Amino acid sequence: MSRIDSRPRVISNPSAAPSRAQPEAPAQQPANVARAAAVGHTQVNSFEGAARARPAVAAQPIPGAWRGGPDTEVGRAVQSIVSRLQSNPDANNITIKGDTAASLFSRAILDSKHVTNEQIIAMSKVTVDQLATDEKTKAKVLKKVPEVRDLPVHKFTVAMMSAATGIDPQTLSQAVPDLGLTGAPNTPLLYAAKGEGMQRSTALHDFTDYLRGAGIKGLNKAVWGVENRILSAIVSAVGGGRY
Repeated sequence: MSRIDSRPRVISNPSAAPSRAQPEAPAQQPANVARAAAVGHTQVNSFEGAARARPAVAAQPIPGAWRGGPDTEVGRAVQSIVSRLQSNPDANNITIKGDTAASLFSRAILDSKHVTNEQIIAMSKVTVDQLATDEKTKAKVLKKVPEVRDLPVHKFTVAMMSAATGIDPQTLSQAVPDLGLTGAPNTPLLYAAKGEGMQRSTALHDFTDYLRGAGIKGLNKAVWGVENRILSAIVSAVGGGRY
């Protein structure tokens, strides 16, 4: 293999190299224009930049707002109900079968096309005396399910009823301890359901049927498709309903 000699270096002659023309400097901006541009740039901080880039979040519609404006009777009733739902921890912190009392009430009652404005207004006028369980029946309830007032399903049901009527939750719990229990107080069938599906349907059926007992007709039919207490309870138990 032949030896590879180093290649001869080419040495350029600096004096012979053609002189490069220096680029002509751009015209100097007026001082005030340059300062304004610099200040305008530095005053856009990172927060403003992020705010400009962040897409606007659409406001969530208020449940039942389509029923009427704040200057109407139904609109005022809806606003009061929504406010009570928002302010009650039990309406937002207890979840049954994927629903809070606030979400279930909003979907099944406030936003239901089957529930009328007149029924919404009538709910807001129901008193605790119209709902209260008599003392003899209360004793039966507490004997069968002594811890009823501590059950999540009871608190869940009370939260919905309190939101609709404006009655204080503690007052309701004391007056109607059977809210949220499956079955009927004066029958052998009265118990705290274990499954969340039954708990949720019981809570909603107790809400509609106790208000039916308080004089609001048609509420069972609006939610369950049938007004009769027993038939609507059966529809509820098998997972039916319009919600």
